[in-house]
Amino acid sequence: MLNTAFWNVRGLNRRDHQVAVRDLVSEFRLHFIALLETRVLHSNATRIQSGVLSRWRWFVDYAGPGNRTWIAWNDELIDVDILNLDTQYVHCRVHFHELYEIILITVVYGANNVSTSRELWQGLIDLADTVDNEPWLVGGDFNAVLDMSEVSGAFGDIRGAMNEFNDCILQTGLLSLPMQGERFTWHNCSLDGRSLCKRLDRLLANDVWMDRWPNMYYSCLTPCTSDHSPLVLKGDCRNLQVSLFRFDNYLALSPGFLESVHSIWHHPIVGTRMYSVTRKLKALKSVFRQKRRCKGDLAMNVKLAADFLEVAQNILQLVVLSMA
Repeated sequence: MLNTAFWNVRGLNRRDHQVAVRDLVSEFRLHFIALLETRVLHSNATRIQSGVLSRWRWFVDYAGPGNRTWIAWNDELIDVDILNLDTQYVHCRVHFHELYEIILITVVYGANNVSTSRELWQGLIDLADTVDNEPWLVGGDFNAVLDMSEVSGAFGDIRGAMNEFNDCILQTGLLSLPMQGERFTWHNCSLDGRSLCKRLDRLLANDVWMDRWPNMYYSCLTPCTSDHSPLVLKGDCRNLQVSLFRFDNYLALSPGFLESVHSIWHHPIVGTRMYSVTRKLKALKSVFRQKRRCKGDLAMNVKLAADFLEVAQNILQLVVLSMA
């Protein structure tokens, strides 16, 4: 099955954001990734794309008024054809090289105002009429919630927008894929106590998709460089891998270590306690990886220290012999 992820990265100009994308692709062996809100100028696009995933194909529509969505894929494994473009979505067909399998993917980046969102809802309804017995996956940042339980914190009256989103889901015949991980996909990172969290990002699929892959679900990961969580499609046992948790004791002395651990460990996770612990350990991996990079090549540093110690001991022995 296609290993894919959707993520509102909130900017891709910064080095740490680019590293986070590469780490996500590497950890989950992704074939396809949709990145939203990259904030990259057209003149910088090629350089950044080459720096993030140099061997992958990229698509972004700088000719249109939207150009907020980037799509990247491993063209050694799949082909991607863009079928429809809109300011709030990109609709494409994905074909697997080794398997005679074709799926449809719509990457969504919804507007944050009600009137413009209506254009997205109607666009998805129109797309549903063009889908003919093909598996269809719709995912991304919808900038809307389906019910009041998907909001935590102070907010205004969103019932009208919520009803319109639900009506769109009903008319398209889309179904919510099961989700594990973070309860909310976006938080406002407030430091003044006015915390606001929402489930703005999600994956939906049609009944053909559900019939073909009934065990498919997606994981809402702990946010790192963005205020949105990455969404990673899962559920195909052929792609499951065992990954050991590694911790180097010296990392505990790094600046900001305890703060990072505290921040990740206090995120609410939906699922069993064991799943919650596993998910938080995975989130800590990126913290440890970054701190290891700051320390440089540890093996080389140990070798240099050992060489220095050997030289120092030889010099000390010569000094002792000369004084005898």
